[in-house]
Amino acid sequence: MSANGLEAAAKAAIATADWAEAAVLFGRLVALEPNQSRHWMNLALARTRADGPLDPGTIGAYRRVLLLMPGHGRAWAGLAPSVGDRAWPRAVVAGDGRTLTLKTAAAVAQTEGRADLAACWLDRYLTVEPGDLQARTNRAMTRVELGRIDDALDDLDRVLDTNPGDARARYTRGWIRLTRRDWAGWDDYLARWAESDAETPEHVMDAPLWDGQTMAGGSLRLWGQFGVGDELLFAGLVAEAAERAGVSTRLDCDPRLVPLFRRSFPNVEVLSKEDTDTVGCPVAAQASTACLPAFLRRNLEAFPDRRSYLVADAERVAMWRARLADLGPPPYTGFAWRSGNARTAGRKSIPLDALSPLIQATGGTAISLQYSPDQQEEAAARARGALVPLANPAADIRDAIDDLAAQITALDRVVTISGINAHLAGALGVPGIVLMQRDPLWFWFADGTDSPWYPSLTVLRQDDEGGWDQALSTAVRHLAQGGDPR
Repeated sequence: MSANGLEAAAKAAIATADWAEAAVLFGRLVALEPNQSRHWMNLALARTRADGPLDPGTIGAYRRVLLLMPGHGRAWAGLAPSVGDRAWPRAVVAGDGRTLTLKTAAAVAQTEGRADLAACWLDRYLTVEPGDLQARTNRAMTRVELGRIDDALDDLDRVLDTNPGDARARYTRGWIRLTRRDWAGWDDYLARWAESDAETPEHVMDAPLWDGQTMAGGSLRLWGQFGVGDELLFAGLVAEAAERAGVSTRLDCDPRLVPLFRRSFPNVEVLSKEDTDTVGCPVAAQASTACLPAFLRRNLEAFPDRRSYLVADAERVAMWRARLADLGPPPYTGFAWRSGNARTAGRKSIPLDALSPLIQATGGTAISLQYSPDQQEEAAARARGALVPLANPAADIRDAIDDLAAQITALDRVVTISGINAHLAGALGVPGIVLMQRDPLWFWFADGTDSPWYPSLTVLRQDDEGGWDQALSTAVRHLAQGGDPR
């Protein structure tokens, strides 16, 4: 096939989103015309979509573009995920799609958990494109992560002055208000679900969103959204929503949560999100479980007086109590200290060494609840004389969540950063300390040691500079005395 024929075929493959085929065809094209930078760039873009930005073939294609055209801004931007920060200034200075490069650099930095760098790039971008409302909302979100709440609200006010119906900006403003326990934020918060696209459940189900009121007939279909921790939190409103709706209710959730939720909510049909079965009463209304607080928790008085709402498997709990007894003396404390989320890990995680005084203060046996334990980290901590939790005896605590719930129920208490272990302990009514970063998700709120969602938990927070010393020393006193630091 000629070069023109290969290029036409590759573009046809792109039109159908067949990136792997496009990469093969562009690979043949660069073999025919190796000095054409546009062919190498197209190969790099196709391989980025097919194989990812860190694939050696992708990196090689971007590097070949830069050999031919050292000032190619898009190539520098494409190379940035593999070579780090030094590529972004080259990409911006190159002048090829300068504003787009600034925006892309900000998005990458935010995904990597570097809100300060993302804000810097967005500052530069908005100097050039001050009318980009999406970018201004993005900057508001980075400012929230940096603790610059008033600056974030200024950005959102500018967006909403221009477009009062901007759903994303309204949701973000509601998020900030709720973080401050300002319950008037619910109306803005709900704006997130006012619009749907082809892939969202509300679009696929083709049923109106539930308005929080009693229904005349049909069924209510609820679906979990965001992460597993969010699903665990908002599950605390499912039974109440079903009762208020007054109709048969189905909950679609992460498949790992099905057995736990079925046991805990016997009056609700619980199915995996992967189950596409639609047999049964026609769906008359639907809602993300993340919407439910806007209807059922309009103020602090609306939170029920209860300690737990999830029920672990009794036989598994008994089994875990026996296994824990074999590991050492009580009390049994579960520890988790590191986040696996690239965006939040740097802000949420705590050095393992810092937990040593807490482990000593427990006076019993410390068990790791950490996903993907880092054996090198643990060995280094031991070499420095630090105490570390015992390895978790469970074969799988990432995916076997029902078993993890039983294990946490068998513990006397949990000490954890915000994440699935905090949500499970709180939902199961197990006493716990949550070591909270200074910029928490809205439902952990910006201040206070209490959690109205989880009465069994005590929240100890970083200081305004992001330090952990005060929170950790308070946790030590709490663990040593067996009392409540509040």
